[in-house]
Amino acid sequence: MEEARIAEIYHRVSNAYQIFSENGNEWEANGLNSTPFKNLVAAALSTVTHSKRVIRACVALFAVASTPEDIARLDDDRLKELIKPVAHYNRKTIQLKEMCRQLIQRHGGEVPATREALLALQGVGPKVADLIMNFNFGGDAIAVDTHIHRLLNRTGMVQTKSAEETAEIINTITPAQYRKHAHEWLIQHGGLICTAKKPKCEECIIRDLCEYQKLASH
Repeated sequence: MEEARIAEIYHRVSNAYQIFSENGNEWEANGLNSTPFKNLVAAALSTVTHSKRVIRACVALFAVASTPEDIARLDDDRLKELIKPVAHYNRKTIQLKEMCRQLIQRHGGEVPATREALLALQGVGPKVADLIMNFNFGGDAIAVDTHIHRLLNRTGMVQTKSAEETAEIINTITPAQYRKHAHEWLIQHGGLICTAKKPKCEECIIRDLCEYQKLASH
C-alpha cells in the first residue's frame, strides 16, 4: 500500500479515537498500568484472553500482591486461584513465578527498561515487550495483537501470516508522528469495527481506503 494511503488511514483513526489515558479505558481505570510491574504482569496474562477477564484477575491479584517479591512469596495454588479467569492459568502461574524470580535476581525487583532485557523474561514475547516499552518507558513501538493483525491485513497495509511479522513491517511503514499511539487507535478500530466474524464495513471510516472487499473476492 502506498505511503499516502497509509498516512490517511492513520489520520482518520487518530481523529476518531482517543488515546487510552483520555477515554476512561478499563485498563487505566483499574490501575493495571499504574506501575511498570503491574503493566508487565497484566500484559503477560492478557495473551489469548479477553480484557475483561484480565482485569478481573489482575484486580484480585494486585489486591494481595503487587510486587515481584509479593508474587514470588505466594503459594502456587493461591496464585493459580487468583488468576483463574485468564486462559492457561496453570501455565501462566509457572511463568509468572519465574518472571518474578528473574526480576528479583537480575534487576533488583525492577522492570528493565530495554526491549532486549524484557524479552529475556519468562512469558514475555514481542507484543508484551513493545507494550511495556511504549506505555512505561517512552518508546514508540507498535504492539500487535490479534485485533491489529487482522485489521492491518484486511486493509492491505500488510500481507502477513503472524503478528510478529506484522509488527516488524508496521513499525517500519507507520509515519513517525503516529507511532506512539498507533496501537491505541488501531486496537479500538479492530475491536469495535473490524471485528473478526462480521466486520462493520458500512460503519467504517476507512472503508474507501481498505482492500478488504477486493481481497475477500479473490
